[in-house]
Amino acid sequence: MRYMPNNSTIIGDYRGTVRNRVVTALLQSYLDNLDYDGMKSILREAELLELKDIREVDPDGTIDFFYFKKIIAAQNCLLYDSSKLLYEIGRKFSFYLFPYGKNFEDIIREINEFIQTDWNVEIIEKSDELIVIKVNKCIFCSEIGVSCDLFRGFLVHSLEKALPSNHHIFFFGEKENINDPHHNSFVLKLKIKKRFKTKKENN
Repeated sequence: MRYMPNNSTIIGDYRGTVRNRVVTALLQSYLDNLDYDGMKSILREAELLELKDIREVDPDGTIDFFYFKKIIAAQNCLLYDSSKLLYEIGRKFSFYLFPYGKNFEDIIREINEFIQTDWNVEIIEKSDELIVIKVNKCIFCSEIGVSCDLFRGFLVHSLEKALPSNHHIFFFGEKENINDPHHNSFVLKLKIKKRFKTKKENN
C-alpha cells in the first residue's frame, strides 16, 4: 500500500481519521451489491485502487478521512441517482461493520468513534416505539444532489439487528432538498412496530 501522509498534513473539511474496519466494511458491501469489478471501479475513480487489499491491514489502524472521502465522492459520482442501491449498500455496510448483536446506542457511539471528523450522529429521543436521530454534516451525502440513502440504510438495519426478529422499522422525516448545501444535516425518525403472526404462521 502506498504511503499516505499523516493527518497533520490534511487541512480544512477533510481533517480526521477513519478506522480501517470502516473501509473494509464499506468495500465488502460494494462487493455484495456491485461485485468485484464494481468495487474496483469506485476505487479506481477515487485513485485508491490499492485499498482493495485493505482487509489484510490492522482493523484498528486508521487512514486519513481525506482518502475515505475520496471513496465516498467516487461512489456518489458513479452511483448518482441510484437511491435504492445506495440504501442496500448502507444496509450491508451496517452488517459488515457490526456483524454481531450490539446495542443500538453503542452502534451510534462507535460510528462517531470510528469516523472522527467534523460530523456527529446522536439519539435525541427514544421510546419503545420511536427513536429520533439527529445527523449533523453526514459525510456520506455532502455533495449537492446526493441523497442520504446510504446512511439511512445503515441506521435502519443497525436498529433492526438490535431488536427481536418480529419487529420492523419504518423511517420518516422531512423531505430533504438535495440542492440545499446543508441537506446533509437532518433528523431521521425510526418507528418500531411489532409484527403479529398470522393464523397460517401460528399453525
